[in-house]
Amino acid sequence: MKLARLLIAALAALICSTAAFAEEPPCPPFEVTGAGPDLVLVPGLGSSPAVWDGVKDSLANDFRVHLVHVAGFAGRTLEGDPATLVARTEAEVIRHLDCQKVTRAAYAGHSLGGFLGLMLTADHPDRISRVVVVDSLPFYPLIFDPRLTPERTAAQAGVIRDSMLAIDEATFAANQRTGVQSLVRETRFHEQVVGWSLASDRASFAGAFHTLMTTDLRPRLGDITVPVTVLAAANPYAPRDRVELLFSSAYSGLPGVKLTIIEDSYHFIMFDQPEAFEAALRTGLTE
Repeated sequence: MKLARLLIAALAALICSTAAFAEEPPCPPFEVTGAGPDLVLVPGLGSSPAVWDGVKDSLANDFRVHLVHVAGFAGRTLEGDPATLVARTEAEVIRHLDCQKVTRAAYAGHSLGGFLGLMLTADHPDRISRVVVVDSLPFYPLIFDPRLTPERTAAQAGVIRDSMLAIDEATFAANQRTGVQSLVRETRFHEQVVGWSLASDRASFAGAFHTLMTTDLRPRLGDITVPVTVLAAANPYAPRDRVELLFSSAYSGLPGVKLTIIEDSYHFIMFDQPEAFEAALRTGLTE
């Protein structure tokens, strides 16, 4: 009887350990290229990691580059609740760093990716060494009205999310093709950017947009102690003086933040002003 009890106990322990191993999430399927200090690159809403193609090879000469492909975006399969996409992506970046045995890395993110960088650095100050935010605010609705708050935008954000989910594919595609005209000045990139959106899971796209509309990171900026550089686009529709005022005010709670304005560009600075973009990105990563 004693031997039988020992065998049962051993079997139970084996089953528990095997179950625990099976539940361990896999390492994220992110491309890693180059050699040097570690650098994480994260794209924006509905975008592919290919948004970094113009600088990837150059950066790989000096950095070990980790290209994040957000689950649910640009052809990658949705994982989990689309309403929690931003939080899940944050956790996935940390899991990737653990899998790659990276203690600390620099970070650059465009749009939603820049917002995520602020959140990640505030939540995990020991894992991120510096941040470059590409044309993103700590509270997205400020672009419409600097007086807005999450409470004031919650209802509208819900309506926008629900309408995104309700429209048919043709209408969604038409909306994306109209919207890209104010996001990318260089028309040769329009179909590529639209294609990423159309290849994204609609619920993930809408859920992430809702998070941007209802999450204000300004109260968390004081928790960030690493160097942060913000690149912002200016153009005839968003003049330099207005952009400087908007971004300076939004980031006023972040001591030491460096703001670089890139002229004659829309939101996708890497497409509209590639040389100025790479120069400013490298400066933010090294100085």
